[in-house]
Order: sequence, then structure tokens, then C-alpha cells
Amino acid sequence: MRKVASVLSICIIAGLLIVYVPNIIAGAGKIGDTVNTMKTADLPFGKALYAAFLYGTFQLANVAVFVQHAKSFEEPQDAGKSMAVGAVLNALLMIMVVLGIMTVYQNPEMIQQSVPTLFMVQQGVGSKFMTPLISVLIILGAVSTAVNMVAAMVKRIHAGLAERSSRTETAGKISRTQILAALVCCIADFLIAQFGLLTLIQKVYSILAYLAIPVILVPYVVHMAVMRFDTKK
Repeated sequence: MRKVASVLSICIIAGLLIVYVPNIIAGAGKIGDTVNTMKTADLPFGKALYAAFLYGTFQLANVAVFVQHAKSFEEPQDAGKSMAVGAVLNALLMIMVVLGIMTVYQNPEMIQQSVPTLFMVQQGVGSKFMTPLISVLIILGAVSTAVNMVAAMVKRIHAGLAERSSRTETAGKISRTQILAALVCCIADFLIAQFGLLTLIQKVYSILAYLAIPVILVPYVVHMAVMRFDTKK
């Protein structure tokens, strides 16, 4: 699972570079115009910072998924290196996406778009090639996220039930419990998806973000303070 996820992630990042870099270069003038427009617009920094904070707390809800598929570090110092590299890569990718969206920010039709990235590609360079490519990348991103999350949920459910049961199962063999858990998770995900992408992003994501504050963020901060970033024994 880890190897597949790693290869898929590299393919998605490479595809995003192919899509965004040419559009950013070609739309450099539009990005400059957007920056000038934003300077005169009423866009409070505090509101943007709060939105970024909520997005961060929403991502905390996915920590369990990362833990399920992650490989343990050989040395504690490796965690710091991994965090630094991850922060830099994520920051660069987010900046790239923002710059790309800024190329179509002032387009009157932008406000009506449910998938801004797709609209950017359709209005940008090489749209005949880029549109199918970004569509594939969106599908790959959705599928990989769904597979990783369902796999994590199945692993947690199976492990929890195994602790209560005295049955021993053959290593490497998929049990009926895992199959049933995966089926239930997939059905639940399908039903949730019927609310629509925009509803999920605008409503459900924010609800999860607020829930993650008392359930995950506060306990994490308290733990780090008490344990001094796990340096206290």
C-alpha cells in the first residue's frame, strides 16, 4: 500500500507541475493584475488566516490515516527532517495552486465555477491536452484519498474487533470482517457523496474542522507542552 501510494503521489505531483507551471508563466501578467486588484480590495488578513487555521484543523482529522500507512522512523531526529521537507513541499505546491488560480481570478465566470482548477486549465494554454490531464489528476486524487481513508478505517475497525475476539487469523489473509468493514465504509462514503462536492467542502469540512479543535488539536497541544515535544520521559 505504501509503495502504491508513493508512486501515485509522485505521478500526481508531476502532473500538477505539467498543468500549473505553463499556465503560471503564460498568465504572469494576469497574476500581476490580480495582485493590484487585491491590494485595493477589502480582503482582511485575519479572515484569511482564520480560514487557513480551520483548514489546518480539518487536516488534523486525517492524522489517523497517515499513522495507519506510515512507516516508523528509525531515529527520533528523522521526524523533524520529515516535517521540514513536508512543510516545504506542501507550501510550494499550495503557492503554485494559488498562483494558477490567480490567472483567472478576475474572469467574471470564475464565481460560477465549482472546480476552479478545471476552469483555469480550460482558459489557459494547451487546454485540449491539459483538460483531460487535470481531469485524470482529479480522479486519481479522489480515488487515492478514498482508498487510503477506507483502508485506514478498515484497519482500525479490524484491529479493534480483533482485540475483543480470541480468534486467530492467518497472517496476510483478508478476513470477512475486513471485507464487511470495507463494504460498509464504501456504502457510507457513497451516500455522503450524494450531498455534492461544494456542500461537503463548504459545510461538512468546516464542521469537521471545528470538531477537530477540542478532540485533536487541544489534546495535542497539551501533550506537547507537558511532554516537552516528547523529550520528557
